[in-house]
Amino acid sequence: MDQSSASTHIPLATVQRRRLLLHWFLLLVWSSLCAATLVANEQPNILWITCEDMSPRLGCYGDRTVPTPNIDQLASESVRYTRAFGVYGVCSPNRHTLILGMYPTSTGAMAMRTWKRTAALDQIKDPKLLAIPTYEATPPPQAHCFTEYLRASGYYCSNNVKTDYQFRDPITAWDESSSKAHWRNRPTPETPFFSVFNYTVTHESGTFKQRSPLVVDPSQVTLPPYYPERPLLRRDLARHYDNIAVLDQQVGDLLKQLREDNLLENTIIFFFSDHGDGLPRMKRWVYDSGIQVPLLVRYPNRQHSGTTNENLVSFVDFAPSVLSLAGIPVPAHMQGQAF
Repeated sequence: MDQSSASTHIPLATVQRRRLLLHWFLLLVWSSLCAATLVANEQPNILWITCEDMSPRLGCYGDRTVPTPNIDQLASESVRYTRAFGVYGVCSPNRHTLILGMYPTSTGAMAMRTWKRTAALDQIKDPKLLAIPTYEATPPPQAHCFTEYLRASGYYCSNNVKTDYQFRDPITAWDESSSKAHWRNRPTPETPFFSVFNYTVTHESGTFKQRSPLVVDPSQVTLPPYYPERPLLRRDLARHYDNIAVLDQQVGDLLKQLREDNLLENTIIFFFSDHGDGLPRMKRWVYDSGIQVPLLVRYPNRQHSGTTNENLVSFVDFAPSVLSLAGIPVPAHMQGQAF
């Protein structure tokens, strides 16, 4: 190696430190720009209520199989989107898109769980498969979690509790990410918040567990036309509806807390699922049954309440939409548009 080549070699640790310093510098610049135009008490609170593995099987979408009074009431006060879609039929690539505002195909995050290794890998014995290296779908240097921009602009950001972004979320992503995370933990009542509550009761694993008697009569559910007439399919779908009823209660409890804190009318509420039903030919597939989700957006003082929006909305649009609602410029790397 000649002297000129040796002098240009930079240790990996040094490169990583420089990237971290650049990361913080850009966020500080962003914060100062936003602070010049925004006043904290003018920024709306934003609440995401998310669930798992659920297509639009709700009364507000015309499915009366199981009562969902709390979600239906929320829908009556919201904009109801009829063409909202994830980008994949599984959660991790979708959550990657939600947090970054970028398609997983643009960042190498297409596979399910690129860095979290599941127990199923222990069953792999083929040497060729075992030789495939694990990797983390690290975002490009210019991309940040959209919550980082919110925090830099004065928001308190909490996540309860799932992340699953295909990469390790940076410490700058959340003020708190845990099973105890809540808007109530913000430093002052005047601090605007962005809070996420992820409910898992409708996850596909809930159809496997027979912990209680069925409430919904399997004979009364409507099987999709692509399903054969089988008792097992009816039982699983009925169990899924049972879990949706529990989800409705959980949503009602959370909204009650918002009302108790006198925050309902200065909070923008999103309700949506991470992808379609956790049932055959739905989850893991990119049919509409696997990627179409319910989406309700409630604005303060019931603006646009009870309306329907038929525009096409994708998960890639969520991050720019939240930033726009908060009055924060949308970064150039984001690939969606505010809706």
